[in-house]
Amino acid sequence: MLRLFSFLLILIGGAALAYGGHQYLQSQETSTQSAPPPGSIGFDASIEEEPPLARSTPVREAVRSITEKPDTDTMFGVASSSTDDFLASLRTVPIAHETPKSARFGRPFYVTLSLDATGDDDALESLPGTGNIVEGEAQISDTVQALVSGEAFDVEAVTPATQRISPLTENVWRWKVTPMAVGNQELVIELFALMDQEALPLRTFRDSVEVEVSRIGQAVALAQSISPITVVAGGIGSLLAGLFGFVGFFRRK
Repeated sequence: MLRLFSFLLILIGGAALAYGGHQYLQSQETSTQSAPPPGSIGFDASIEEEPPLARSTPVREAVRSITEKPDTDTMFGVASSSTDDFLASLRTVPIAHETPKSARFGRPFYVTLSLDATGDDDALESLPGTGNIVEGEAQISDTVQALVSGEAFDVEAVTPATQRISPLTENVWRWKVTPMAVGNQELVIELFALMDQEALPLRTFRDSVEVEVSRIGQAVALAQSISPITVVAGGIGSLLAGLFGFVGFFRRK
């Protein structure tokens, strides 16, 4: 019995050492990638200092303010006119999206968004129809970008985020979403129109997803919350305890 217990301690210790070491190496790689390169001090050091003769003087600043002052009235007038024209070109179409009724920690689910610019009254045909469905309307441009985000979720786009609106069939967006925390979590779906290569918000949906966790998921969450150094230290302790147990067993013999 003692030999079996010692063997289990060695196995647990080895597994803990492997897991903790792997987590530690991953954390080191992440910190190395996010750290600034050596010699970096937070700004572009390649920018050369302006020559002394080119530095500003009161006279030079006065001339520059006269010659380079922007015509703000004209500038804002043009921007306002172009924005008004763009807004006038937007169309109102039916839109619907679907999120799951419940989710499991660590298990991915799919979020689907559909809009129909073909003239139909709804956009439900392209949804799976197995979860919570929210219908509505949205103003759209010829090109629409849809994004899903949430602090408690890992989101991976399955379809292109930016799509040209089709007059023949529904436009559908899908995302693979993995819950990374338990409880009632917020999932945000946002629509944007692209105006001069800039995103103009069109519509935002905020859904609540109840994330549950199984016993295995609780164990995984607990393991992820423990520091890799603590896991390694526990693995070493378990491994040494198992080895001492084996040594003591053979000494008795």
